[in-house]
Amino acid sequence: MLLRDYLRRYDVVMLVAGLGICSAALFMVLSSGSAYAQTANPGQRELIREQVNPQEEDALKPWLGGDWQIGAWGSISSNPYRGADSTDLDALPMLAYDAERLHIGIDGIDAKVWTNDFASVSLIGNLRMEPFDSGDSPYLNGLKDRDMAYELGVGGSLRLWRGELQASYLTDVNDAYGGHEVDVGYYVPTDWGKANFNFGGGVTWQSKDLTDHNVGVRRNEVRSDRAFYAPDAAFIPHLDLSIIYPLTDSFAIVGTSGVEFLPAEYSDSPLIDEDYVLSGGIVLVYTF
Repeated sequence: MLLRDYLRRYDVVMLVAGLGICSAALFMVLSSGSAYAQTANPGQRELIREQVNPQEEDALKPWLGGDWQIGAWGSISSNPYRGADSTDLDALPMLAYDAERLHIGIDGIDAKVWTNDFASVSLIGNLRMEPFDSGDSPYLNGLKDRDMAYELGVGGSLRLWRGELQASYLTDVNDAYGGHEVDVGYYVPTDWGKANFNFGGGVTWQSKDLTDHNVGVRRNEVRSDRAFYAPDAAFIPHLDLSIIYPLTDSFAIVGTSGVEFLPAEYSDSPLIDEDYVLSGGIVLVYTF
């Protein structure tokens, strides 16, 4: 009995410590990269977690009976902002705690509040970094730097036909942009030898406050070559592919790629020079 109590307390201490460490790592990742340098969208991340570290059901420890994950994370993405470097590169450490119903890591927080064999509902948390820095190009000079957003919301998954329907809703809680984002996607997992593939796509809806945060030009930011621009809400279609290849029982390589097709609300902005964003990422992860 004493040993069980000790182990339970040890799990709690490790989880709290992990929350602090992962939060610090998440700040490092998001404060050093581009808004478009993402390894995966919300729907992909849920599938990748399940495949990298499949969890056996444990009625006694669904939250604390998890594993730690360490590794390295890197990404490359095209930069659609006018005058900025054409690509963004990032490479940083990766750290996460992953249990049957709880995930805390640099890719966010996911706590499953309800689940069965076919569906789940989660509370999710995320950090959205600034979409650009005014020093990224002479053309962006004079724009007010946007704030980082602390986001909370809900996510859900449903096994449907051969794949999974994934959905998420996020809103900022620090009034960085005062809006909302909804993402809905459908992904089909396929095995090829030892490798797991997930391919699919979906659409992201962003409220006009969020699109203005990303590509709007306020009246006090207007200059001779940069007109006032107040975009409406936008629907952003995307196609996605991820590959998980286990090297050993504990070590895996994850690769992701995707394309976002920027709608007129984005491409009509005087800040934007492209009508699509390409991205790719790789994660080396060790689970213990």
